[in-house]
Amino acid sequence: MARRIGPYTSRVEDVLADRAIRPKLERLRRSSFYAGLPGLSILVVGVQSPRRPGSLDRIYEQMASTRHRMTFDSKGVEKLGKLDNVNVLLERHDLSRFDWVIMVDDDVELPEQFTDTFIALAEYADLKIAGPAQRAFSYWSHRITKRQHGVLVRQTNYAEIGPIIALRREVFDLTLPMPSLRFGWGVDMVWPVLAAKRGFKTGVVDGAALRHVSPIAADYDHMAASAEAEAYMNPHGIVTGVHVLETTTTVRDIA
Repeated sequence: MARRIGPYTSRVEDVLADRAIRPKLERLRRSSFYAGLPGLSILVVGVQSPRRPGSLDRIYEQMASTRHRMTFDSKGVEKLGKLDNVNVLLERHDLSRFDWVIMVDDDVELPEQFTDTFIALAEYADLKIAGPAQRAFSYWSHRITKRQHGVLVRQTNYAEIGPIIALRREVFDLTLPMPSLRFGWGVDMVWPVLAAKRGFKTGVVDGAALRHVSPIAADYDHMAASAEAEAYMNPHGIVTGVHVLETTTTVRDIA
């Protein structure tokens, strides 16, 4: 399921994409929209794997360089499923205090000014569920999450629950607490369906593309995760191979 093209080809693709997006990000940061965006309250939670000690601390340090008011929390795996661990973290906080909740995996490399760029573009596109795109030299599961050349942000019917997913306060009641699934696959297929019924948008932020450094399902049973996902998705009318992931709106520059 994890995909990554050859190292040389993908690195060249990333260099060209970085070059194309740089002036657009500069225009974003000079825009009246960016200047007028207030500082928001953001809760970031993550589960630290023993295989990568200290990695979340490094990720959090980079995310903390922002105009926004950040709260960080983390815990170890402790024999719980991914989503159960997230629920434990969320229960420690009064979510009514936060504009966004961001869930972070411990195996990502972020671009500079990630938090400000990611949140600004999600707000610009009015996304309520948002995930950063993935660079070409990255492990990704679905092509729709791969960075699109020259694009800032897209409205899609899918935003992957990992390696990073952000939930706006308007969808907390739709998405939280997380279902008690050990692997967590399929939840991100259902969320956009539920959000769309209320007129909320889901999307991918290409202008804040990251690198996922570990293969998908490297630490657990791929077949078991797939079976769990099908059982969770099917009652919502989502069937793998039938449900089509698609982009409905593309923003290439700031108006």
